[in-house]
Amino acid sequence: MAKKKIPPAQKSKGLRKKRGSSGGAILTVIIIALITVVIGILLLTKYGEKLPSFLIPQKPEIKTVNLYFSGDEGIALNAEKREIAKGSLTKEIKQSIEGLINGPKARLIPTIPDGTRFLGVEIKEGVAFLNFSKEISEKHPGGSSAELQTIYSIVNTITLNFHEVKRVQFLIEGKKAKTLAGHIDISFPLGHNKDFIKR
Repeated sequence: MAKKKIPPAQKSKGLRKKRGSSGGAILTVIIIALITVVIGILLLTKYGEKLPSFLIPQKPEIKTVNLYFSGDEGIALNAEKREIAKGSLTKEIKQSIEGLINGPKARLIPTIPDGTRFLGVEIKEGVAFLNFSKEISEKHPGGSSAELQTIYSIVNTITLNFHEVKRVQFLIEGKKAKTLAGHIDISFPLGHNKDFIKR
């Protein structure tokens, strides 16, 4: 039995109907979503205090820390206040180190080389083991002064903001290193040094 041919005009009408119905469905979904959002806002405005706390979005608590960057003269470290989200000690340390890596917001000089990645932190008996990618050493500009600035911007940031941490052990790609740039011994845990901080 031969198939009945559908004239092109009827085919195009059928396609238009299908497109029109899918477009209407999308519009309906958008309208319902907007109505839901509006009702949600009205309910939160009117009954927000009576709703259980777990139903109301909570803003993260904020903690202010001092990040230490190099000053214009490249000798002393200057503190720059930065807000981080409160959390576990390791999460707060991670945010602080990432703040140092991202650099200062004020007119200060970064102390950590571009391309350096923070690979993790572990706390053991008051020592923070900070693991950095190889760029912290390979891309370091060198010189004993710059090396000291890098080391103590990190050590002071961690030990002076987080009193649970007394010393910092540097790791590069998970291993202890003798130096960052050939001058300062970082093979053992280091405590803070306020002599490098501008007063």
